Amino acid sequence: MSTRLNVLALVVMFWPQVIPVHRVFTFMRAGQGGRDTPALVFVPRTEGGTVYKIECHNGNYGDESEMNFSGDFQCALYALQGGRVTSGNLLADSTHDRGRMLSVQLSDRCGSYPEFGLVRHFRVRGMRVTLEFGGLQWSTSNEDEGLDQFTVDLTVEPDLSALTETSETAAAPRPPIACGW
Repeated sequence: MSTRLNVLALVVMFWPQVIPVHRVFTFMRAGQGGRDTPALVFVPRTEGGTVYKIECHNGNYGDESEMNFSGDFQCALYALQGGRVTSGNLLADSTHDRGRMLSVQLSDRCGSYPEFGLVRHFRVRGMRVTLEFGGLQWSTSNEDEGLDQFTVDLTVEPDLSALTETSETAAAPRPPIACGW
């Protein structure tokens, strides 16, 4: 049996194969005036049904959830079974939660850091989740200084080489503390 078939058998045995998903969300006056930045995406599996939920909010989100959202924007990936959450946040690895974004991480001086800036990839459970931030507009008024508008391009695609239960640790070096890390 080839190595690729062995990997496929391993992934399928542990985690269901997913159907690709692509969604784009745009937020204006993000987080200002107590506003939330909600995004919700369900990830279907090839056998039918929904197997994962990606939920995003900011620190203003006050409803009950599986976690306390924080930062200017934060996404979490949860496993589902029968419509119920059966895992913690699968985007968080043992050292970082790169699903959490602070506006400084997208700034000119920090946005280009691979896997910690504008583009972040998460390899987990036979899939690759990508968050790509764009359409940045910065506010300069004193009371609302910071990120005024942004777009997040969210993509989920099968990746049979992603074998970890939670997100793999990013191979890129960690950015400086001045970039919010």
